[in-house]
Amino acid sequence: MTSQVVEMAELGLEVRTGTGILRWRGNRADEVTLGWRGSYAPGDQIVLSCAAPPQMLAMCLDRGLSESVVLLTDRTFTFMIPFGDERKAYGPRAFAGERHWGYVRVLDERERESWRNLAENSHDLSLPSGSAPVLYPHAVTNVRCDNPQFLARNAIDGVFETGRHGSWPHESWGINDQRDAWLKIEFGRSVIADELRLYLRTDFPHDTWWRSALLTLSDGQQVTLRLAATGLRQTFPLGGARIAWLALSQLEKAEEHGFPGLSQIMVMGRETDPGSWSVRDPRRVEDDQADTGDTERSDAK
Repeated sequence: MTSQVVEMAELGLEVRTGTGILRWRGNRADEVTLGWRGSYAPGDQIVLSCAAPPQMLAMCLDRGLSESVVLLTDRTFTFMIPFGDERKAYGPRAFAGERHWGYVRVLDERERESWRNLAENSHDLSLPSGSAPVLYPHAVTNVRCDNPQFLARNAIDGVFETGRHGSWPHESWGINDQRDAWLKIEFGRSVIADELRLYLRTDFPHDTWWRSALLTLSDGQQVTLRLAATGLRQTFPLGGARIAWLALSQLEKAEEHGFPGLSQIMVMGRETDPGSWSVRDPRRVEDDQADTGDTERSDAK
């Protein structure tokens, strides 16, 4: 039996300095690996290129990150190597040492049919205001926070450790005491969402928790979720809704003292037909969402 080679998109990976100097390059159709020997320096970046976007990809740019299935909607994606405080959310192994390995490959058609966490993206980045993402899923929030240990991207990085707060593996999304805080997960295309999973941070007594939250789906559904004071998985059915994004808002603190946080949000489901992919313009979830028509779900498993 001989293997079949299918002509697919040309992929490229580069390591460049902050001034654009090329340090390493690799190109290949369908699947490209990063096998670079050298030490990263502040300002360095990994640049992914794709000749034929949009593409569904399996991506892992460093051994310290989990593999994520992502949608690339542009010809290039630039990942800035984290240094200093930025690295606290990634863990001590990530981008460290002098030997680095990673990969990006086009997702096989058979893999696209699998039931998985559609929200996970360990390579998600916090973007400047007004910048459009090119890699999905993407986490967006209205919370103003400069501490990388509490940014929105932490809620979809695949790490669901809930018992403490701070640096990896306890990074989380924090609201910085902002009462109108919201978190939105954008998928960049229509997906079939079956189940929502929430992992609340529970570093008590430092933390408190949210008694409830308003879940908004891009198809117009709104549901009030009743939450419990636990770091265990809390699960809510989504009924196979076809959505491009979902959002949490109207977060009700259980106690005035303490700092609530979300360690991880997962959306279990599957892809729709690949022909339905389309790039969605980010739409802000308004703080004054109407309660009309909400149904309450308190059946977290």
